[in-house]
Amino acid sequence: MAKLDLWKCRVLQGNVASVRNLDTALADSNLDSELKEQIITHLSEAWKFNRNPFQCEVADVAEQVQEEFLELKFDSTAKEDFKEMDLETFWVKYLHVYPLTSHQALRILTLFGSTYMCETAFSTLVSIKTKYRNRLNVEGDLRCALSSIRPRSLDLVA
Repeated sequence: MAKLDLWKCRVLQGNVASVRNLDTALADSNLDSELKEQIITHLSEAWKFNRNPFQCEVADVAEQVQEEFLELKFDSTAKEDFKEMDLETFWVKYLHVYPLTSHQALRILTLFGSTYMCETAFSTLVSIKTKYRNRLNVEGDLRCALSSIRPRSLDLVA
């Protein structure tokens, strides 16, 4: 939520550096007020829809997914699953049933997951590269430290 608020503030100031493709497209021209308003509206609505689709209005959703969104909104099974699952699991489960809506929600969620993974990698790198372990090539060490796969030590020893 804080990042979305930050991005909205930046766009209001005419700074679109957070949106890399838009920043590249507008390299020589300025951000006009209509486009600025559309970006701010999108940033405001996207998170609301993603956080709880059952409390969001159809007008708050992009036009190309509105019909599918309405089907999801009134699906009682999906509503029960939403109460029992976390956001990521819910949207992945319904990716095949409501592909447009789920894909849009997952795109928003991956923004934050990738940021978390980057921060985790940098923290791990700082702990690996000390003055006593300052090897230039740390890819292997980072891969082992960041991997969610646990080594099967007993199998390796056998």
